[in-house]
Amino acid sequence: MHLHWNERGSNAELSRRYSWIWQGIVALVAVGLVATFAFAHIFTTFAPWDDEGYFLQTCRDFLSGHVPYDQVSSIYGPFTFFSAALLARFDAVNVTHDNFRWAMLPVWIVIASLMAGVVWRWTGRFSSALVAFLLVGFRLKGLAKGVGHPQLWIILAVAVLLWLGLDWIYLPGKQRRAFGTGLVIGVILLCKINIGIFVSVAVALAVSLQLRGRSRNISLWSAMTAAAGLGLLLLFASSAGSDKYFVLAYLGSLAATVGIAIGRPVEQQPSLTSLTWLVAGLGICLCAGVGVTLACGTTLRALFTSLITAPVTFVRSYHNPFLDATRRGSILLSAIGFGAAIGIFRWRRLADVRPAWLGLLKAAAGTGLLCAFSYDHRLALTGSLLFLWLLIVDAQPMSDPAYSNRLLLALLCPLFSLQLFPMAGEQVDWAALMPITAAAMLLADGTNCIDRESFRTHLPRLTRVVAGATGTLLAICLFLFGGGSALHRYRQWRDAQPVNLPGTHWLRLPPSETARLTVTVRELSRNCQAVMTLPRLYSFSLWSGVPPVEELPKLRQQNRGCVLVSRDMYRFFRQFGVSPSNDELLSEVQRTMRPIFVLQDLTLYVPSQRPEISPDAPRR
Repeated sequence: MHLHWNERGSNAELSRRYSWIWQGIVALVAVGLVATFAFAHIFTTFAPWDDEGYFLQTCRDFLSGHVPYDQVSSIYGPFTFFSAALLARFDAVNVTHDNFRWAMLPVWIVIASLMAGVVWRWTGRFSSALVAFLLVGFRLKGLAKGVGHPQLWIILAVAVLLWLGLDWIYLPGKQRRAFGTGLVIGVILLCKINIGIFVSVAVALAVSLQLRGRSRNISLWSAMTAAAGLGLLLLFASSAGSDKYFVLAYLGSLAATVGIAIGRPVEQQPSLTSLTWLVAGLGICLCAGVGVTLACGTTLRALFTSLITAPVTFVRSYHNPFLDATRRGSILLSAIGFGAAIGIFRWRRLADVRPAWLGLLKAAAGTGLLCAFSYDHRLALTGSLLFLWLLIVDAQPMSDPAYSNRLLLALLCPLFSLQLFPMAGEQVDWAALMPITAAAMLLADGTNCIDRESFRTHLPRLTRVVAGATGTLLAICLFLFGGGSALHRYRQWRDAQPVNLPGTHWLRLPPSETARLTVTVRELSRNCQAVMTLPRLYSFSLWSGVPPVEELPKLRQQNRGCVLVSRDMYRFFRQFGVSPSNDELLSEVQRTMRPIFVLQDLTLYVPSQRPEISPDAPRR
């Protein structure tokens, strides 16, 4: 008998060892696939609105000795300057399109790994974690349209925040994690104040829901007022019906999650010492960031104007509504989630009688949401918020640390999604990342619940097999479709010719786009000593070496001053204007200057009094 048990133990150990080996192999293949996908997208994408040119130019100006905010205009926090300077090794020569793309590649992989690691660490389900890694890794492709944008660091910081979790408020000796959480929140605030506020409110609400006594009532009332107030402010400020619909889904998600959390009895008092360390980390990060900025010569007035006044002006001037919120598929998914949320108390009673049904509900919700995000993340985002309450409901009472982590995720998802106001562009991609992680968590939690209950209530074996195989099947589908997309994009990069402008050896674009950039840069270098671009397309200045000028009167004081106009991008930005523009600047350029070069949507203007340029200047 003793020998028999030894053999069974040895076989189990061998099985676990083989399982780890196979999981390691699959994980390496997945990392290779996402890395190929990321590389191919990063080095075959150049957005015509040229956000990256703006960020690279501000970094180059900063490293050239210009004072942030006083002499270098930006509506983003000081961490944008410091992180870019670190990537450029504090040398303006290293501020190139290629260098910043290479820096983005490993961060892309780290973000997807952290999101997947959260699922694996919290649930122990490798297949669900693999689905999260692949889906998040593929969804990050929007990063390639904004190289140098601080959104990269915001997403990384939020992924780290989830990895740190919130269970440290119950675990002794975890003050370092609390301090790290404060530092991460501070970094987000130093990147973009609005997103930092959203994240701070989510963390404050998650913490206050787990306190006891008077401190719980005061902190919960304050945090809930802030969270609901943000939604109500957007609800009454938004003019588009689709935006209002999304805000209602946000408020519904918030109400369902908080309603369940309030009803949960608080058994263990969180450590107030840990909360003190969180505040200390936040305070030190903010003081250091603002202090270093002021030490660089920035004035308080310029800092306030750039980070407070200018963003408010931007919000009032531009708006791109989230129209996908009211598409049929989105409304259908929202209706399903709303119906489940309405029956929330019935589900909880059912969980006490038949816990396996709750597991099936979680697994079905997670699977459906993951499929919806795979099909169209913009379509799935709104409805996904109404399923988040499932994260904190279980057949058996969760341990305090497990509950705390899931509560953080359930609250962070809707609040982080508010960043899509007022411009619902790539911001929708970023808002979808955490609901994707939450969906993978639901699938894993549901599968674990079914496995646990199958031994107690003798569920049909087919139910357990189907639930366990769902994550594997989804991972296989993502491997196939993602692999095909990655291979196609890599072949596109391999078969194309490098742009080969300064700092773009690895960047490869279609021939028409390459010609649009290279020929225009050549004409700028030949004819101009200063240039103003409409709209701001700073990459042309970086490539040509012609310094940019922001105002037309200053340009006229320059020798050989030119204006480069992109008609398509000018119309592109005009459509987001809240009030119609009278195009005075463009009309003034066309009235007082003459075109010497036209290529596709680009036109290069010089002062009318200048003599004619040689006839070999291309006109197309």
